Amino acid sequence: MSASAPHTVRYELDLFAAEGGEKHRNRDGWGILFAQDRDAYLFREPDPAATSELSRMVVRNERPCKQLMAHVRRATAGEPELANTHPFDRVVSGRRNAFAHNGELPGIEDRADTRALIATRIGDTDSELAFLLLLDRLSVAETDIDTRFAVFTRFADDMRELGSANFLFFDGEYLFVHADRRRFETPTGLSERREPGLNIRSFDHSDCGSSWNSRGAGIGEISGPLHLFASVPLNPDGWEPLPRGTTLALKDGAIVARRTG
Repeated sequence: MSASAPHTVRYELDLFAAEGGEKHRNRDGWGILFAQDRDAYLFREPDPAATSELSRMVVRNERPCKQLMAHVRRATAGEPELANTHPFDRVVSGRRNAFAHNGELPGIEDRADTRALIATRIGDTDSELAFLLLLDRLSVAETDIDTRFAVFTRFADDMRELGSANFLFFDGEYLFVHADRRRFETPTGLSERREPGLNIRSFDHSDCGSSWNSRGAGIGEISGPLHLFASVPLNPDGWEPLPRGTTLALKDGAIVARRTG
């Protein structure tokens, strides 16, 4: 979520828990980040959300925020360990940066521009290594949003060539989004990668005072423009698929840059 004002997102975690251990076989960890100014509340666990006491504690203590990032993991690279659990985070220039990835990036460790970064990983996932590569590229870029968005877009294009690269990246001020393809659950198992990898649900000033509810999550009162992103639409109304290769940058509920795939 990126919102113009702090919103309390009610996570019953029924849907989240189902993702964690009952529905989509994402049994390998979960994490939620509630951004607050230059810092963030971050809760992560390498166990299924379906049986987690920590996830229930998070439900009872929702934190109003403008930026929110949640992830449930099905391990494809790296064991189910805390170090491999999304969102990954680092403090850069006094701001907490966070990154979550859905997909696989085979071959990322063989790239010349990642070899020196492998030793700086905490875990052993392709996702964390991609995060470190992005931070490395941004560290030598100008700080204006146009330059940072261009760096993120080139990074997303490179990662998309490796595999499935749906990313959320928060730099302490802007939320960056990249949509690719993903694997879908079918009666016979996981599908091949296909679009959409991410979906968007937008609310504007006309929605102020209304509520939004889905199975497992909701907002009691919308108090300003906001955008939600999800791998799968959380309810039937208003969600739009993002074409492969779409990148966006958002600040406080406003889309400030967009490249359509």
